[in-house]
Amino acid sequence: MTEEVRNKPLEMPRQLKFVRGFLWLQAVLNVLVSALVTSLAINELDHGNEEAGLPLALAILGFVVAVVLVACAVRISRGSAWVRPTVIAVEGLVVVLGAISLFSGGAITQLIGMAIAVAIIVTLNKPEERGWFTR
Repeated sequence: MTEEVRNKPLEMPRQLKFVRGFLWLQAVLNVLVSALVTSLAINELDHGNEEAGLPLALAILGFVVAVVLVACAVRISRGSAWVRPTVIAVEGLVVVLGAISLFSGGAITQLIGMAIAVAIIVTLNKPEERGWFTR
């Protein structure tokens, strides 16, 4: 019985559970938006608009990012060392791309995604949460 107590796995910090939830949410939204953009881009390409190639490429990138976010959301529970820097890099890109979109006339709703990304980065850099990945 004492072995069970000694080998009891540490519980994931509460804030990381929220991060995991937001990673799942971001992954689902990436898939939905990428599917929509893919459909629109293919329709434009079918009608001879060759400029639709860039949105199609970005949609494919969105699918890739969704897969990365799902992998991170699954592995965050185990405290895999590669998850923290990967999530920070992806969320950093979200902030940068959101700022570019915002300053180039994009919707003000970009601020919501940027705020979530910044909150995730800040959370992953707190000592307790950082310790989860280095145990």
